[in-house]
Amino acid sequence: MQRITAVEPAELAELERQWGPVAMERHQLAVDHPFLTGENQMLVGNGRRAEVCYVMHQGNPKAGVLLHIKTFYPHGAYRLPTGGIHQGEGVVDTLAREVEEETGLTVGNGGAQVRVERLLGVVACDFVHGALARTLPFATYAFLVQMPLGAALTPRDASEQIGGWQWRPPAALPQVADYLEQVRTFSPQWGDWGRYRALIHRFVARRV
Repeated sequence: MQRITAVEPAELAELERQWGPVAMERHQLAVDHPFLTGENQMLVGNGRRAEVCYVMHQGNPKAGVLLHIKTFYPHGAYRLPTGGIHQGEGVVDTLAREVEEETGLTVGNGGAQVRVERLLGVVACDFVHGALARTLPFATYAFLVQMPLGAALTPRDASEQIGGWQWRPPAALPQVADYLEQVRTFSPQWGDWGRYRALIHRFVARRV
């Protein structure tokens, strides 16, 4: 198995015990300030080495998955929701926390709860950072989840600064990725962020 530095072996083994073999993809990106070092772009700040991505649907993933945009993002930069894993926090625990903070819904097996269906896989990236003159590993764990039918999306954490939602079919995610990659043409400071964010959308599009 290919080694991914941002994923701890014991953590990966536990995920495979729960979900079976984990699909993984590895990338390397040359990046620079303000990505990872500027305001609202510090993915690896506070010791974070990874994040979760929840791919939420309402009963039929092919009909649409949830995207969001934050108030400080470039115009039109909707994307799949993600959230950083805190030090000492488990991957699935992070998933539950992020879903609740951003949507107001809880994860569980009850009829009014968000159900975690499967682990779609892991996208790992080595960021070769010019300004920092070092390489920083990072990983995104993508989970397919189903929200209760008719539930309302009500963010509980105002600091998330969510500015809106969209439902887009997985077949449209490559176009979402294209847009994120093109953010650099009208908002250059978000260019590396957009290039990285595009990766998970192409990954998910192939697996939903």
